[in-house]
This record gives sequence, structure tokens and C-alpha cells, in this order.
Amino acid sequence: MSPRASAHAWTGPSRALRQACCFAAVIVAFGAAPAAVRAQTPITAQAVADDGAFLPYAPPPPPAQIAGLCLVDTGVTLNPGIEGAVVDRTAIDGGSGDDVSPTMHGTVLAMMAAANGWGMVGTAPGSIQIVSVRILEPGQTTFPFTSYAAGITECLQLRHKYNIRVINLSLGTSETPSSQNYEMVGNAIQEASDYGVAVVAAAGNDDGGPVEYPAAYPGVLSVGASDTQGGAFCSFSNRGEGLRMVAPGCDLDGADPTTGAPDYNYLQGTSESSDIDSSALDALDSYQPDLSTQAAEDDLTGADNGVLNIAQAFRDAGLGEIVAAGEGAEPGTQPAGSANPAIPPQSVPPSSAMTLITPFQVPRARLERLKGRFVLVLSGRPGEAQAQVRYLGYQRRSRHLSVLRTLDGAFTDLTLPTSGVVEVLVRYIDPYDIQRASPWATLKLPPTAAKTAKGRHSR
Repeated sequence: MSPRASAHAWTGPSRALRQACCFAAVIVAFGAAPAAVRAQTPITAQAVADDGAFLPYAPPPPPAQIAGLCLVDTGVTLNPGIEGAVVDRTAIDGGSGDDVSPTMHGTVLAMMAAANGWGMVGTAPGSIQIVSVRILEPGQTTFPFTSYAAGITECLQLRHKYNIRVINLSLGTSETPSSQNYEMVGNAIQEASDYGVAVVAAAGNDDGGPVEYPAAYPGVLSVGASDTQGGAFCSFSNRGEGLRMVAPGCDLDGADPTTGAPDYNYLQGTSESSDIDSSALDALDSYQPDLSTQAAEDDLTGADNGVLNIAQAFRDAGLGEIVAAGEGAEPGTQPAGSANPAIPPQSVPPSSAMTLITPFQVPRARLERLKGRFVLVLSGRPGEAQAQVRYLGYQRRSRHLSVLRTLDGAFTDLTLPTSGVVEVLVRYIDPYDIQRASPWATLKLPPTAAKTAKGRHSR
């Protein structure tokens, strides 16, 4: 694998200036538009930010060369925007390949990758094909860590049939796997590499925490989220050691996966960043099928010091003519009345309306102290929510912040220090939609714990 890029190299003035110029060009071509309808433009904010606006309008590669992108996620429910691009849907539990997440996480990723203009334009419509492998079971909000291995194995079994060159893992976990599970998933990732299949994974949405698994594995192309408006990290994006790329992940253009109604910033997260990066990598493989996995990744990561720059990556791979052809066919550069074969004309039903997703309320929770440990008692936790706990403590006279994500159960044991804890907060999060996070609730510490913490702090 190529050396891992430094997170500090991704927000320089030259990048910001280049993006500002690109945005100015879009305003000249299309006119300023309110944020609520920005996604109706044929070039999305993410395509401007990652210099990939040419790709949906480039001449398609020969059908025999089209590379497959395997989405290991929550499943995909077909809609008019992606039904031509999604060539297979399967599930590791043997059930339907339809999306089982409340926010249709996998379906949104499929649209971000390859939507044909119904509601939005994806990163690479016409140049990639999608295979969906559902690893989440109906009714679940979490899954065994070993499901990653099962999903990767399923992708590899289908690689010849669909020319799968990239596997995307956008479902992450903050838990450190056991040594046995770590080895199992690590072996699956190594097997993918041996077959010439790249594995790309989302870094996680823990407000700047360390890179999560499976993105933290050596050999995985880990992707964090950047803002389309300036190129800085999105506030929620994990970062730091092990992060190899950033790609657009907030201030995105999208569309409702059930109605096609365009929307600005419908979903945001490192899931989208990883998906956009995977789509660009897969498209690169379609246009240059002789590239090795390593060479394709090097072109992508080296194009702009770890910041996704699709046009430059294509040029570095010897595909400058594809970039030029796509740029020449972009909306605003064609003669009036000409049609673009890469993006079929689509219309959004006038009655379409965004599906409103109810945000989570502040948790009703309390802490109890039982036999040297804390027990978190939750009342009325929504079935699709995870409880994220953050505590502030003192250790050797220095402040430190730790995050613990609990998964299920109204009563949850917490492995927190028995002394030194001065503040505990809890909130609900939707593992598939960062915008559904509830406000933090500050919990009252049991009297004995509070007394211990106060005494430690006063020394």
C-alpha cells in the first residue's frame, strides 16, 4: 500500500482557491440557487469539490470493461435512478436484497455512486455497475463484526461475474474486535487484495475520533469526510493516524431514495465519503482495466495529497482525453437542445415530498452504581437508536475524554473507572444518519462516585 497521507496536508489555501474558482464557474453556468433546490442542478456540489463533474458526462467505457462496485451495507431498494446500474442484490442471511435500514442507507449510497439524473446525478453513472451485499438483518441496528468477512467473501464470489474491482464498507464500528475476529476479517481483506480487489471503508462519524474498524485495517483505503464548501474536515469525521484519504461528506447534494425529490444535504457522513471515493476508484478501473489495484489507489491518493481529485487521478492514469471529453459534454457547454447520452432526462413527480425523519429526543437516562461498576438505565430508547456515552475523567492530574458506544438493551453495564469520573453524557444516534443524533443529556453521578471524583479533582 502507498504511504498513508497526513491529515494536516488536506486544507491548504491552494485547494480552497481552486474550489472557489470551480464554484464561481458553476454560478456563471447555472445561476445562484437556494440551498433547498441546489440538488436539482446537473452538477452536484460534491462533483465540483472533488473535480469529478466531467465523469457523469464522459463517453462510457466498453461494456465488457465496466467494473463492479460491491456495496457491503444495508441492502439496496431499486428506484428509477439506479435500477439500470444495480446488477445484483444479495444478502448474507439468504433473504431479500432490499434495504432494511430506516433511512435506506444502502440505497442512498447506490444513488450517490450511480444515480442517472432521477433526483440527482451520481459520481459515475454509466461507467460502473453495482453489486449490493446486505449484511444487516431486518430489525437490526448492529451486526456481528464477522459480518464484514462474510460480506467481503460474498463480493469475491461474484467478482468474475460482475468484474468487481472495489468493495465498499460504509458500516463502521468503534469497537475494537477480538483477536479472533480481527484475524478473520483481516484474512478476508487480504484475500480481496490477493484477487486484485480494493477494499475502501468509512473512517467513522465520532466527532474527530480515531479511525474506526474496518477502515483501521492495514490494506484498507480509509476515507474521512470533507466539506464541499471549503475542503476542511466535516466536524463529525474521524481522522488522524491511519486515514489515507478525504472525500466530500457534508454539504452534499442528494435526493430522497423513495420519491427522487432533490434535497440539499439529505444525508451526510463518512459513509458518503467512502462511497464517492469507491465510485471514482471503480470508474478508474473501468476506463483503465489494466491498472493494478495498487496503481489505481496510488493514482487516486496521489492526485492531490490525499484529497479526492478525480480529474487529476484520471490524467495521472493516462486518461486525459476522457476528462476533456466529459468536460466538453458538461451542461452549459453543449449546443441548445443537444442530449447527453450518459444522463437520460428524468423528471421528478410534482407531488414528490421529502420523507421527514424524526430526530431523536434527549435520552431519559440515569446512572446507578452496582458492585464497582456503573449501570446505565435508559427509558424509551428507540429501537433503531444506539446510545453513545461520553465521559470526562481525571487521570494523573490530566483531563481525558473517552467515548463508549453501547449497542442494545435498556440496562447497559458501563466499564468506566470507579473513581475520577466527573461528567457522563449520553445521546442517541442513528448509525445510518448522523443528522438524527439527539442532544447530549448530562447524567447525575451516584453520590459515592461524585464524592470520589471531587476528592481526586481537588488534589
